[in-house]
Amino acid sequence: MKQDIRTLFKEEDELKTLPENHRDEFLEKLKKQPKPKQNPYAWLSAAAILIIALTIGFNVMEMESKPELNQVSPIIAQVEAVEATYLKDIETEWENFIAIADDDVLVERFRKNLKDLDTDYQSISLQFKEDSNNILVIEALVDNLQTRLQILKDIQKHIKILNQTNEQNENTI
Repeated sequence: MKQDIRTLFKEEDELKTLPENHRDEFLEKLKKQPKPKQNPYAWLSAAAILIIALTIGFNVMEMESKPELNQVSPIIAQVEAVEATYLKDIETEWENFIAIADDDVLVERFRKNLKDLDTDYQSISLQFKEDSNNILVIEALVDNLQTRLQILKDIQKHIKILNQTNEQNENTI
């Protein structure tokens, strides 16, 4: 069925003409055809879109009116960074202490001391959340963390000294 398109057009010399009343018949048929039914709940989707747009707009305007809620102050960011560093160091020192400590009574005593310091730290932390610009509260937070870390380092030094003296005593015997 291969044919050249050019030959098809040459053969089609006699074009069919449409009847004179063709246009009128077409318009009548078009009028008689039922209109497509519209969704009776279309207004609900429009209302939902309007409510969502208003809600988003309201929230954006509220956030713009309160920029302090969107940003963390530099002081809070610095305190959190210092806190994270100290807590990491404290955890490392505690694990080292537990690894070398032989005396369960000593471990429990220092666990209680550190727990008391942690309770104090939590109350100071609440004060910091209420007034993050109070330098005394910030200093109290850092001092608490430094105290905990120093206690653990001092304990480890003491245990190392005791272990060395025990080793020397064992070697001399």
